[in-house]
Amino acid sequence: MSAFGHVVAAPLRDLLAFYLGKRAGARVPLRSSISPVDLRNLLSGVFLYEYDRANRDFQVRLAGNDIRDMVQTVRQGARLDEIFPPEAAATVRERYAKVCDDVCVMHNIGQVFEKLGGTGQGEQLALPLADDGGDVRFLIGATLYDLGNPGKPRPGNEKVRITFTPL
Repeated sequence: MSAFGHVVAAPLRDLLAFYLGKRAGARVPLRSSISPVDLRNLLSGVFLYEYDRANRDFQVRLAGNDIRDMVQTVRQGARLDEIFPPEAAATVRERYAKVCDDVCVMHNIGQVFEKLGGTGQGEQLALPLADDGGDVRFLIGATLYDLGNPGKPRPGNEKVRITFTPL
C-alpha cells in the first residue's frame, strides 16, 4: 500500500486494500470475485464498466446513486459517448483504457467535471478487473464528491491531479 500513499480519503484507501486483497496471487482480481455487497459502505459512489477492447469503449454495468445524481445521463448499458460530451468522453476513455491496457490503478483528485465546468472537489480510484479467463475486461472504481458551493469556485480549488500506478 505504500505505493498508494497519495490516496487521501479513507473509504478509497479501504477500497484499494480490499481490491489488492482480492488478487489471490494474480495481477488483478477476477470480476467474479467482487460483489457490490462487498462495497456496501461505498456503494453510492461505485461504478463498474465493461471494457470493449476492440472499440476502445466502456459500457456502464453499475453506477451508484451519487454518480447518477451528478451525471444524469449515466444509466446501465450506456457507453461513454452517451454519457459525456465528445471532449469529456474522449478524456475519460483515454484514462480508463490506460487502466485496462497498462494494468494500473488510476487515482485522481481535484476539481470534478472540469471539462463540464464543475467547481467542486472529488477523489476517484479506477481499478482493472479480469474476466474468468484472466483477460482485463472490466473497470471498477469509486468517486467521492465534495461539491461545497456548486457553481462557485472555492478557495483552494485545484485542477485534477492524476496518478497511474502499475500493478
